[in-house]
Amino acid sequence: MTEIEIYINKYAQDKLTDSEIMEWFDSFELSKQKEIRDKLIIFTEQSHPTDEMISTAIQTAPINDTMTPVVIFKTQTFKIAMNKIENLPDSELRKSFVIMLNIFKTADMHRRETDCKNGCTHFWHNIKDL
Repeated sequence: MTEIEIYINKYAQDKLTDSEIMEWFDSFELSKQKEIRDKLIIFTEQSHPTDEMISTAIQTAPINDTMTPVVIFKTQTFKIAMNKIENLPDSELRKSFVIMLNIFKTADMHRRETDCKNGCTHFWHNIKDL
């Protein structure tokens, strides 16, 4: 697993706090932050969040629900929202990361509690504390 994969999945499994994941994200230059966002886009799409999961993530995310990336997820279908998020200006990158991270966390937690509750072979669900 890459560092990006480890950090995103550790956050989804409550092994990193909001402040820890954001400190990690903020430590990178813009080009690396975009690489992290692009990886998170893939993870979020693969987690197949439902509208209910997205709504829950919005309610629990440490971001104001009037911020542009949040409004996009509230008003667009998931697929359209993901396309719009990818094309937002750089000034929205951090906020986009926060909301997508929470959507991924919510959807991945649901999967771990349902499909994978009796164990699974998903290596990303078996991250050990580093």
